[in-house]
Parts: sequence; C-alpha cells; structure tokens
Amino acid sequence: MGLGDAKLMAVIGFWFGLTSIPFVIFISSIVALATVIPSLINKSRQMSSEIPFGPYIIVACVLYLTLSDQIKYLSSTHIFPINSSIFIISF
Repeated sequence: MGLGDAKLMAVIGFWFGLTSIPFVIFISSIVALATVIPSLINKSRQMSSEIPFGPYIIVACVLYLTLSDQIKYLSSTHIFPINSSIFIISF
C-alpha cells in the first residue's frame, strides 16, 4: 500500500466510521487476490510486479455501503454481542 491508499482508507474511515476499515481492507485484499492470481498463473505478471490497490479499496467500499446494515447487525449480535460503546470506553 502506498500513501494514496492510506489517504483513501483514512477518508473511508472518516466517512463511514472505524468499523468500516477492517472490512474494507479484508475484502479489498480478497478481491485483489482473486483478480491477480489468474494473471500469475498465466505468467502474464510476475510476483515482483506492482498493482494499484486503490480500485480494489473502492470496490470493497462499495460492497461495504451495500452490505453495511447486514454487517452491523451480524457484528452486533453474533461476533461482538456486548455493547460496542462499552468496549470502546473500556479499551
């Protein structure tokens, strides 16, 4: 990740909250991996070649926007069943 990617992640965290950051990083990495592996298998790219990560961050952000209600519901009821404000204050 370059400095532009870090700035993009900062803006996403500012607009959509800190809970969006782990989801966006994870999903953008998965999407980037899924699109780059075929080109590595076909030998059209090398392992040392650089790919722009910004478009994958934007794709993950759009997925977060469309699935944000479901993600918040699952994280509040199944993953972290405690009140998130208590967690932030005690952390």
